[in-house]
Amino acid sequence: MSLTTGARLDVASRSDARGRLLSELAGSPARKGYSIAYDLLGNRAEAEEAVQEALARACESIGDLRDPGAAPAWFLRIVTTMCLRTLRRRKLKRTLFGWIPGKDDTEVKPDASTDAIAERMHASPGPVATDALVDREAFGALMGRLDDLSAQQRTALVLRYGHDLGVPEIAEMLGVELATAKTHLVRGLARLRDLMEEHR
Repeated sequence: MSLTTGARLDVASRSDARGRLLSELAGSPARKGYSIAYDLLGNRAEAEEAVQEALARACESIGDLRDPGAAPAWFLRIVTTMCLRTLRRRKLKRTLFGWIPGKDDTEVKPDASTDAIAERMHASPGPVATDALVDREAFGALMGRLDDLSAQQRTALVLRYGHDLGVPEIAEMLGVELATAKTHLVRGLARLRDLMEEHR
């Protein structure tokens, strides 16, 4: 076999692998990725962009994937990384230019995504008790302060309380040690409490 023929076969096999990976990720993992991205970003266009970018990056980085069975979790980590970048850019824009989500672009108000999280957390199949309504309102107000947290703290809280992920999964998706993920959760909750006290 000539070097040219071998190179063509290698390109073809990588192309086939990318096609199979894209096909696998385009179903349930992409839907889960969109759900996470939307809850983190609160904006449909940005959530779609994060998932599309994650799919493209997954296909480009297929050689980094050691275990094909881990592809969905690997992909969700890439989605989370895309969202963290977007959240950091937002924070920078706010700091430098006083940018407010929803004011100058198609961004929705921060409460929109956090209301969805609160609804999911406190949803009840039957009649909702008064105490549950009070809890839901309090939690919605609490989560409305998410934009004041660091990107990592916000992401950790949304993954934990919005998507019911365990701390090991959160650590994997954030690409940090278990202790660091726990720290993001603890500090994020403490910061939210402080913010709620400040705005009473």
